[in-house]
Amino acid sequence: MRYFLFILFLVGGSSLVKAQGGRVQVAFLGVFHMGETPDYVKGEIDDLLSAERQKQVQEVVDALARFKPDKIFVENTPDAQPYWNAVYQNYLNGFRPAERSGELNEIFQIGIKLAKKINNPIGVNCINYVQPDLALGMKTARNKIDTLQTFYSHELERVRPTYDVYFKQNRSVNRSFNEYLSNYETWKKLPIKEHLLNLNSEQSIATLHYFNITGWMDTNTNGYGAEFTAKEYYRNTKIMQNILSSVSPYDRKLLVIIGGGHVQVLRDMLKSHPYFEIVDVKEILR
Repeated sequence: MRYFLFILFLVGGSSLVKAQGGRVQVAFLGVFHMGETPDYVKGEIDDLLSAERQKQVQEVVDALARFKPDKIFVENTPDAQPYWNAVYQNYLNGFRPAERSGELNEIFQIGIKLAKKINNPIGVNCINYVQPDLALGMKTARNKIDTLQTFYSHELERVRPTYDVYFKQNRSVNRSFNEYLSNYETWKKLPIKEHLLNLNSEQSIATLHYFNITGWMDTNTNGYGAEFTAKEYYRNTKIMQNILSSVSPYDRKLLVIIGGGHVQVLRDMLKSHPYFEIVDVKEILR
């Protein structure tokens, strides 16, 4: 019976490819968070709203517009979708976000501006997933697994060391992190497109993946190194599920605008998928 169901899945799923005449192209744009962020270190950039910086933002938007994505995915949770829908409609009518944090956000600076540039009817699609321990209060559980995941996540966070301790205990992670910060200080002085080209280099993406996700296993901090790494992978699988759930049979090109630390694991998930083709975002930007 399992083999029969598997065959049905393959036959049924193949209609997606037939309907489109080829694989769906996906580009991942790793970004620094321009506005508010809970990240340990904020990757801010100077004078983002200045005339020169806005010209640089437009250069990035113009380059991405040539890719002509059917959907633009951004790093915010689905419950924020109504907010960004309103921001997009207001922007189409000539109004910028009233909140400074909204205007400084890469979702607006790149995602919303790109959507307008290519006349996308939707705007942006929110696909982020927030770990239960980061939510305010206890979320309403949808099912038993959700309930168990919430308690598991809270318990794991209870024993997680601070990032200061994490870096102190793991010399390799600490060295990689500090070298990356040193590079970043140089990048943020560059034009934004050059900044993003550096951030999306293979070495940069791999380093972000290491000290954000797999580095926890190096010293098995508090005996839960694998669990901390798995928790980060779990978050990214939920993000990928949100992406896949939003793809329609008519989509040919997708753009994912997301923090650079997510790019490698999300890209790896799609590499073996028969319906998708990874496109190098650096080639698009160039």
